[in-house]
Amino acid sequence: MAERVTARPRPGRVDHARTERAAGVSARLVARLRHGRALHPRGLMVAGTLEVTGGAAFGVPVLDVPGEHEVVARLSKGGSLPGGLPDVLGLAVRLPGPLDLLLSTCGAVPWLLRPRTGFTAGPYSSLVPYDTGTGSVWIVAWPEAPATSANPRLLPGVLGRGPLLFHLHAVRKDRAAVRVATLRVRTPRPELDVAFDPVLNSHPALRQPGWLRRLRRGAYLGSRQARAAEVDTGQVSSPG
Repeated sequence: MAERVTARPRPGRVDHARTERAAGVSARLVARLRHGRALHPRGLMVAGTLEVTGGAAFGVPVLDVPGEHEVVARLSKGGSLPGGLPDVLGLAVRLPGPLDLLLSTCGAVPWLLRPRTGFTAGPYSSLVPYDTGTGSVWIVAWPEAPATSANPRLLPGVLGRGPLLFHLHAVRKDRAAVRVATLRVRTPRPELDVAFDPVLNSHPALRQPGWLRRLRRGAYLGSRQARAAEVDTGQVSSPG
């Protein structure tokens, strides 16, 4: 009988399916321990508007064509540290399409995470650049608002005094940042439980690196499974 020969994985070759499964298992475990989202578990859903000025040429109409859109967003703490302790903070926005933009607080450069003491204390970034038809680009949001705490429970009181503004920019290594839109966060919507997913709710013109897509696909699936959340690809009404 001829000996059966099986192919051996090449040295250094990454098992992408295994990586994705591992991300899913880890996310399910963390979500169960936290009794909620695996990623950014503590936060507040809010309603607002996105005023698009255009100019970035992403190839994504909702970000390229000037206009105003009703949106929902979520401000959150990445590590779930209690109260107003500094943390890596998150800003997730669902645009028409749907298109989910997920940003985290960064430092002077858009690819480095930085804990912040308040939701308006510094910029938020996509951290990893998108691959577009015109090159690699980060999406960075700079806040323009009074100082706030990093405690999500205090946000309703802050919003009661006025909206929070975040200016979205397209940032490239070889040129000046271009403002593309302004997000106005106005109204607390704590009754909403939007399951943001930057892989399911994406646009082909904003391409994420393959390794990041795989990690995110596994992690967000695992988080949804742990809390019995359904796939969420719908628009949410956003009353003023």
